[in-house]
Amino acid sequence: MARLSVKPDFLTLLGVLLSVPVCLTLAQGDWVGAALWLFAASLFDLLDGALARHLKSQRVFGAFLDSTMDRVSEALVFLGFVLYYEGQQDAAGTALAFGTGFLSQLISYTRARAEGLGLQNQGGWVTRPVRVFILGAGLLMGQPKAMLLILAFLSLVTVFQRIYHVFKRTRK
Repeated sequence: MARLSVKPDFLTLLGVLLSVPVCLTLAQGDWVGAALWLFAASLFDLLDGALARHLKSQRVFGAFLDSTMDRVSEALVFLGFVLYYEGQQDAAGTALAFGTGFLSQLISYTRARAEGLGLQNQGGWVTRPVRVFILGAGLLMGQPKAMLLILAFLSLVTVFQRIYHVFKRTRK
């Protein structure tokens, strides 16, 4: 990619663009198709940072764009679940999809807010790559509700882990 003069920001935006088919296939209940699109979109999320490091072109704006677009991608994924369960008139599934999406965003917020205070806060059980893996695996197994429930629980634990980490660091 470096030889082709591909820029890391282009890969970031391509990853977000590929999240649209994730949303659409989820809304249709095509779990395997959604998993494949999810893994494709996530590949570009991994490659953008690797390319930036390889090119030694890590920029503050690039990091900001990447983090922001990751949130957009995650929102699109969970929107797909919400649309599916809403279309099935499954209120519990809709609430579960929304709540899991909210907790996933909250994990990222706790990191960003801590970093805004000058603290590192990347730990916890379910970082973004782990969330993508859990989502993809649950979809491939055809168990989206079970996967959402597991991910919601693990995300809640991770939010509390990050809050506790900041609490400990700021208590001194």
